[in-house]
Amino acid sequence: MARVSDAHLEARRLSILKAARKVFSEKGVAAATMAEIAAAACCSPGAIYRYFESKDALAHGCMSESTQSIRDAWTHPEQVAMSFEDLARITFAELDRPDVNIDTQLFLEQMLAAVRDRDSEAIASFREESQSVPRGIRFMMETQFGVPADRAEVQTIAEALYSFYWGARLVKLLLPEADTDGQLRTVYRLIERTLSGQPLLPAD
Repeated sequence: MARVSDAHLEARRLSILKAARKVFSEKGVAAATMAEIAAAACCSPGAIYRYFESKDALAHGCMSESTQSIRDAWTHPEQVAMSFEDLARITFAELDRPDVNIDTQLFLEQMLAAVRDRDSEAIASFREESQSVPRGIRFMMETQFGVPADRAEVQTIAEALYSFYWGARLVKLLLPEADTDGQLRTVYRLIERTLSGQPLLPAD
């Protein structure tokens, strides 16, 4: 029997992910069935399980690789040859991708299910991200702006930026026309003024 090529296997995996994203976006992760996803992918449910061990694993696989790479950049900023401003712009530019709303929808549904079902493992995973990403933001601000590591408000600013990002994702989901890039530029200028000791508003 001829060996199935790696390219064919990857093409099948991508077709399953494409079908899953479509079904999940239409029905939600909880309501969608593997049979429905298999039908959309023109394969059997058993074929899906060769690539993904469960529906949750498939939903996680649907999260875009670019979103994951950006998250990794903020988590390990010391490995990124990029300024704080440039990485922030790339992060928010992702919100204009056509499929980013599906990513947001899947993530929110999984987190709401975790809270409802008291899924401590999923909640712990998000808690870890909510701590590691602000640490990365703080590192980049301290490095770029030369802020002393003991300056207390830097941690608060980092946490606020993380909250702002998730708020922007939710707004973009509900209002696709929202100018989140413009909001980011304004917030960045406020951060610059704060960390340089300037007043937030010019004097009268």
